[in-house]
Amino acid sequence: MYAASQLAQLGYEFRPGPSGKKSDLVLRQKKDPEKGFVFKDQGNYNDVADAVVCFVQAQLTALCGLLPFPLPATAAEAHSVIYASENFQEHVGPLLLLVCGSAPGGAAGVWGRSLCINASLHEGAMFDYIFRAQELGWAVVVANPNINDIFGRRIPGSESPHQHLMTLWKSYLEQSKASQLLVVAHSYGGPCMVHLLKAEPKAREKISALAFTDGGAFGGTLLEEQIPSEEQVASAAKPEAMGALRQTLLRFCELTPLAFQAAEPAVVECLNSIGRNFRSCDQAPGTPLAAYSEGVCDVSAGHISHPSTTHSATEVVFAYLQQGVEGQVSMANAELRASLA
Repeated sequence: MYAASQLAQLGYEFRPGPSGKKSDLVLRQKKDPEKGFVFKDQGNYNDVADAVVCFVQAQLTALCGLLPFPLPATAAEAHSVIYASENFQEHVGPLLLLVCGSAPGGAAGVWGRSLCINASLHEGAMFDYIFRAQELGWAVVVANPNINDIFGRRIPGSESPHQHLMTLWKSYLEQSKASQLLVVAHSYGGPCMVHLLKAEPKAREKISALAFTDGGAFGGTLLEEQIPSEEQVASAAKPEAMGALRQTLLRFCELTPLAFQAAEPAVVECLNSIGRNFRSCDQAPGTPLAAYSEGVCDVSAGHISHPSTTHSATEVVFAYLQQGVEGQVSMANAELRASLA
């Protein structure tokens, strides 16, 4: 396998972790399997990280049984791919959509690249979420929002993460026969999902539960992203990085201006009903934190580290998604707000 050979050339391989779970694979040195990753320099880290992401995405098919589908569905030339259960469009039960955060930490199949390298794929990859969903009889779709160009050529319909999700919706999800559409969106995947709700009214009707894991925008809120001003860039601790972020968000705003506009009442009402944010916090997972925060209820993810929130909150997130399957999410959110009043 190409990804495994890339890792081997760098001196690493993935081995089964101590738990014995299929999702528990740990990165180890080939010459000394007792040792994990050792930082040498940024270039070496980037090479290892790229190989790890490549390995994870290969395992979405080899280990998890998902298949790559072109995006747009009718693509003939440059296109993106998503990963999904073989018959996900015809599946009549629940369908789970998994949306990563921004690059480089997030990628299709990856919640946190650093966790995949330094902890395990059980914590940093999406495998555990996929296996749990499959055991429940749900179909799975893994979005791929951060691949926006190929060799410098923009991919039609995936020029930005927001557009990728819109194209995914129009190409596949809108027509799916799923009884419920459930979503887990990490980090910047959150505002990108909110943009979908703004742009596609039918998505507000079809999504039964939307779980954010430490969801948030680079500027502004889940409901309305904002672009850092030139003054904010100049006064930032790392002005070059802030300047690059500003340019990225300016491009996103040009492509999808709705993301940077106030949410209309129908969107706010939808988020109040189906949305919940599992925030980075050291309190027990699921502990109520705020009745209204950026348009949704806030509860603890059970971990203070942003990349670790999705893994830490796994049990309470799936309990929430199950409420979506049972049509109980709106009532559960109303009860949570009442408890914090």
